[in-house]
Amino acid sequence: MPGYRDDTTGGYLEPPELDAESWRTLISATNEIGRQIAQDYGVRLQFHPHADSHVMTQPQVERFLTDTDPQYVSLCLDTGHLAYGRADSVEIVTRFPSRIGYVHIKQMDPAILAKAEAEDLSFGQAVAMGASCEPPYGLPDIPPVLAALDGLGAELFTVVEQDMYPCDFGKPKPIAARTYGYLNSHGLGGHDGGAA
Repeated sequence: MPGYRDDTTGGYLEPPELDAESWRTLISATNEIGRQIAQDYGVRLQFHPHADSHVMTQPQVERFLTDTDPQYVSLCLDTGHLAYGRADSVEIVTRFPSRIGYVHIKQMDPAILAKAEAEDLSFGQAVAMGASCEPPYGLPDIPPVLAALDGLGAELFTVVEQDMYPCDFGKPKPIAARTYGYLNSHGLGGHDGGAA
């Protein structure tokens, strides 16, 4: 989903809220794509809420999940993008347990997030300042999210991400190793690997 802002300049490309007709178009198109890929390929659509998109805040995500067809549309729970939109990952998991189909674990630096809000910066500008940070230094608090996901009793494919910024280029392995150790200490096992 393209964002409504220019990542570099921060300029608004379109309004941050969809009007009623555009929302209906988003919902019907998502349902139709979900139906087609389920019928043609046997896979389920995993919709990814994204910073500076029309589905990133708590009300937007809840409305999206309420309005889309649960038979064909699931949510990629991206904890970082949801935190950027001030959405509550734990509440989303709790309120829509059957709709969580895929997970991205990521955190946002609260000081940079506050600066981005105060100065009306785009997500791209905030990331360039280091908005994405490694756990446990950001939002959301990861252990409650992991506990909520564990409570689903479902096997979920999970990707641990960090949006890299220039000072971290060339050194993702130490960040990945620290993040893996932190998450492993909180019960998220899995395969050791590089940063995404």
